[in-house]
Amino acid sequence: MRRRATLLLAAAGVATGCARIPLPIYTLGAADQYANAPIDAPTAWPDAEWWRGFGSAELDALILAARENNQDLRGAAERVLQAEAGARIDAAPLFPWLDLDGGASRRRGSTGGSTSLSVGGTVSWDADLWGRLRANARAGAADLLASGFDRDALALSITAATAATYFQLVAIRARRDLAAETLVAARRILGIVQAQAGAGGASELDIQRQLSAVASQEAQLADLTGQEAQQRHALAVLLGRRPDQLAVAARSLAPLRLPPVEAGLPTDLLARRPDLARAEAQLVSAGFDAEAARAARYPGLRLTVSADRLAPDLAGLFTMERLVTVISASILAPVFQGGRLAAAEDRATARMRELGHSYAAAILTAFQEVEDALAVSRAARESHALRRTAYEAAQRAYAIAELRWNAGDSDFITVLQAQQAFLAATDQLSQADLTRYLAAVALYRALGGGWSRPAELAARS
Repeated sequence: MRRRATLLLAAAGVATGCARIPLPIYTLGAADQYANAPIDAPTAWPDAEWWRGFGSAELDALILAARENNQDLRGAAERVLQAEAGARIDAAPLFPWLDLDGGASRRRGSTGGSTSLSVGGTVSWDADLWGRLRANARAGAADLLASGFDRDALALSITAATAATYFQLVAIRARRDLAAETLVAARRILGIVQAQAGAGGASELDIQRQLSAVASQEAQLADLTGQEAQQRHALAVLLGRRPDQLAVAARSLAPLRLPPVEAGLPTDLLARRPDLARAEAQLVSAGFDAEAARAARYPGLRLTVSADRLAPDLAGLFTMERLVTVISASILAPVFQGGRLAAAEDRATARMRELGHSYAAAILTAFQEVEDALAVSRAARESHALRRTAYEAAQRAYAIAELRWNAGDSDFITVLQAQQAFLAATDQLSQADLTRYLAAVALYRALGGGWSRPAELAARS
C-alpha cells in the first residue's frame, strides 16, 4: 500500500502539468456559504472517521469490517494495481530498449565441415521530439490517479451505505419491538372486551373492531420482521459476508448520539470529494491524450545501435575482435493515412471537451447534494420535534381514554381511536428519528466524508 501511495503522489506531479485543459472550477464559482446551513453551524469539515461521532462501538466495528472485506472495494484495489501497471507500460517507451539475438549453423563440404556461432544486440530509442511519448506517460499517470480516487469514492459510498443500513436495521427493530408490545396490549384489551361482552357490557361490534385491530397489528409485526431480515442481509453483504452470517446487538437508536451539522465552506468542496478528484484526473488524462494525438501527426526520430559478432566457438563470441557495430538514425514521417491521424486528434479533443462538461456537471451535482442534505437535515430536526410533541399528546390521550373506559365513563370507540392515534404517532416518531440519522449520513457523504486531497497533490495543483 505504501508503494502504491508513493506512485500515486509521484504521478500527481506529472498529471497536473497540462496547461491546455479547461477546468470549469474557475468559471462556475461558488457561494460563500451554503444556503441551507444553520446560521450557527461550524465551518469545520467532518473528521476522516466521521462515523465515530454517532457513539456506537458496534457501528465502528461494522464499518471497519466493511472497509476491509467488502468485495467491491477489493475489486477497486485490483483496478488500482491494473492502472499502476498501465502507467508503467505507458512510461516505458520513454526509455531505450534492448533486443538480443543469437544462432548457430553447421556447414559441411567435401573437404570437411565448419561451425559458426553468432550473437548480436540492438539498442533503440525513440527521440520524443514533439512530446507524444511524454503525453502518453502523463495520461497513464493521470489514469492511475483517477483509479485511486475511484477507490476512495467507492470506500466512502460503502461506508455511508453501511452506516445507513445499520441505522435502518436498528430503527426497524425498535419499531418491531414496539409493535410486539402493542400487540400484547391489543390482545389484552380484546380479552377485556370479550369478558365484558359475556357480562353484557360490550357488543359484538366492539369485539369485531378489536379483533380487526389485533389482526392489523399482527400484520404490521410480520411486515417489520421481514424488513428487519432484509436489512440484516444487506448489511452482511456490505461486510463481505454471507447473508446468514451477521448478528447485530443494537435494538434502538436512543443510545446513539446525533453529531452536529458541520457543512464546511463551498469553496473547499472540490478538494474534499474523491469523485470530483477522479473526474478532474480523467479530464487531465484526456488532455494528455489529445496532446499525444496531435504530436502523432509530426515526424519521429529513432536512433539504433546494433552490434554483431561471428565466431567458430563459444569462447570467441566474447572477444572484441571483428565486432561489427552499426549506428543508424531513421525518420518516420506520416504522409498520407486517409485522415486517420487527424480524425484521432479530433476524437481526443472532443473527448477532452466532453469530460470538461462532465466535470462541470459533477461539481454542480456535488453542490446540489450538499444543499439537499442540509435541507433534509434541517427539516428532519424540525419534524422530529413536532413528532415528539404529537407522540406525547397521543400517549396521554390514550392513557386517559383507557382509564375512563375501565371506569365506565367512556365507550370503547373512544379507546380504540385513542389507541390507533397513539400507535400512528409512535411509529411516525420512530421514522422521524431514523430520518435524522440518515440525513446526517447523507450530509457526511455529500461533503466527502472527511476525505481530502493528499497534501502533496494539493501543493502541486
